Amino acid sequence: MALQEYECPACGGAMEFNPHTQKLKCPFCDSEFDVKDYVANHNSESSGTQSESNEEMYIYSCGSCGGEILATESLGSLKCPFCSNNVVVKEKFTGEFKPDYIIPFKLTKDDAVKTYTDYVKGKRLVPKVFLEKNHIDEIKGVYVPFWLFNATQNYSGSFEGTKVRTWSDSKYLYTETKYFDIVRSGNERFERVPVDGSKEMPDDLMESLEPFDHNKMVPFNMGYLAGFLANKYNVESDTCKNRAFERMSASASADFRNTIVGYDSLKTRHESCSTGNSSCKYALYPVYILNTTWNGKNFLFAMNGQTGKFIGDLPFSITQALKYYIPIGLIATIIIYIIIIAFI
Repeated sequence: MALQEYECPACGGAMEFNPHTQKLKCPFCDSEFDVKDYVANHNSESSGTQSESNEEMYIYSCGSCGGEILATESLGSLKCPFCSNNVVVKEKFTGEFKPDYIIPFKLTKDDAVKTYTDYVKGKRLVPKVFLEKNHIDEIKGVYVPFWLFNATQNYSGSFEGTKVRTWSDSKYLYTETKYFDIVRSGNERFERVPVDGSKEMPDDLMESLEPFDHNKMVPFNMGYLAGFLANKYNVESDTCKNRAFERMSASASADFRNTIVGYDSLKTRHESCSTGNSSCKYALYPVYILNTTWNGKNFLFAMNGQTGKFIGDLPFSITQALKYYIPIGLIATIIIYIIIIAFI
């Protein structure tokens, strides 16, 4: 398989894509190059062979130093552990596997660490060790494969609405209920609804990172992968499309229901959505993955590499809870005691 290496034309150092400048930069001589203008000057035809293990792994030979690089079948952008050259396995992103678009990273690893620290600081009841930067086991900038679906949702629904009026006189309380037949129908067009195309990434985690700004999406170029990990899709679009259509259907139904206003109650009689005029594109989205462990359990955090949106689960610390609530409880008890004594 062909490995494309991103060596600096000036000094031969391993270049990386800089999210802040949106250019390829050499950390050794500070040379910078536009992604679209860079032409790799060291491409090697290196063979990939399957390793002997239960998990499907492949061994690639680095064209610069000859070192062996071990990677999963879907991993297409990686770093040589011996010479630190950033390499891309071309076959993972060419032909049928070539993405149509890519959203380049806008934030760096340092931004991810700062966001993680701020996120944890805002949680009073987590173990103190989570505030330590060296507690983070690994931070990875990963381009995650996504299928982007376009489709039209054809909606129809019927409802029963009521309007209730009450009044009274000197003898009686009156209630008048009027019933209305309500019908809604129409269609709504959806563009670029994303569904994660990677088996390794939890779908709910990836959906929680939305939205991504599609206005910053550009045609795919392998130069954006330099310095980051990247996976090719290993879940086919046909498998993902039902999830996308479900999301579209739920949004369309909610949008049409929200047009019904002015009623005291609303009862659904019938709703249906059908999908038409669908298509899909393939894109790579930027995500930072942070791993940390505590008490033998792994905790996974993720950050949108474009917007900085951060999500993750944190453990509950009894010790921190006691430190936080006991002083508050004591102060409240003393205040109540003083008030009681004052009125005796």
